Amino acid sequence: MTKREGCEGVVETGRVQCVFLDIVGFTKNRSVEAQSDLVATLNDVVTKAMKCLAVPEPNVVLLPTGDGMAVALVDVAGVDVHLRLALEILRLVAEHNAAEADGMRRFEVRMGINENIDNLVVDINGRRNVAGAGISMAQRIMDKADGGQVLVGQTVYEVLRQRESYLSSFRRFRAKGKHEIEFDVYQFVAKDAHGLNVAEPSAFATKGLERPTLSKLAANYMCHAIDHRDFLVARKGEPMRDYVAVVLLGFLADDSLEAASTPSHEEPNTKTWRAGSASFEEQYTHYAKTEFWVLAEYAELYAHEHLSRYSECFERDVLPNYAFVSSAGIERLFADHPEIAAEFGIVMPAVE
Repeated sequence: MTKREGCEGVVETGRVQCVFLDIVGFTKNRSVEAQSDLVATLNDVVTKAMKCLAVPEPNVVLLPTGDGMAVALVDVAGVDVHLRLALEILRLVAEHNAAEADGMRRFEVRMGINENIDNLVVDINGRRNVAGAGISMAQRIMDKADGGQVLVGQTVYEVLRQRESYLSSFRRFRAKGKHEIEFDVYQFVAKDAHGLNVAEPSAFATKGLERPTLSKLAANYMCHAIDHRDFLVARKGEPMRDYVAVVLLGFLADDSLEAASTPSHEEPNTKTWRAGSASFEEQYTHYAKTEFWVLAEYAELYAHEHLSRYSECFERDVLPNYAFVSSAGIERLFADHPEIAAEFGIVMPAVE
């Protein structure tokens, strides 16, 4: 914690890692007694979670909100303590629900995580409190989540995405808050986290909207991915494979579009390393030598800008894997751009 002088006097500030959570559908089909029990259960769960993570009590500010709370961790060591706390809370809630027979006393929580240098103040009741953009944004982030989901803000994402434990563990969404202000949120997805809901948040669902027609760039990308599927499958286990694949397939797709629009008497302006002379394997080896974070950053940007709207066209575990086209993607390719598939010699698989 630090203190600074200002026109308002001495202001105490600190690095605040905030977990904002509430109980989903707190009053829906629940008696007043059940609501009181849920608050007590949630308090117990959060207390146990903090003890499990050995969070120092003097560094914690708990702010009750009626149907939830904000847990502000002030100057606590660790880049991911807020996320680990959220996952421990989800685990304990899941254990409680498994043991609770009364439906009114089973519940889900949703969480928003943010980090910022916020002000540490004393409220009208003489208790420690936190005020600032960090904790306010944590609530806005939480509001976009469904039960069992964990969403984090831009600051948290930028720190955690560079850690090996969290590579490819976030899904980006563009959210809209008060006064139509837009901001990025990132959903944490991990198939082995007990109690974690990795479905797309309903706030960002596109149900009922007409599916977008594949762009020619996406169609060319998918054709290259289908062409080189066997090679990429054989690289299973290589940690950089999927990033290298997106970068290389993206360059090849760009070159295919360039070639299609270039007059026959001119040379296309290609981007891919040694386009037209090197094999796919040689090009893959070349791009695999790129610094990891440069490769990962470009791959994520390319996928977000050109492929994410067609995510159902790619195979997935929890997140779409843009290196591999799904059977639904092949069907879309032939439905939207059969002429491009024909140029690559791709044949529609027979229906069994």
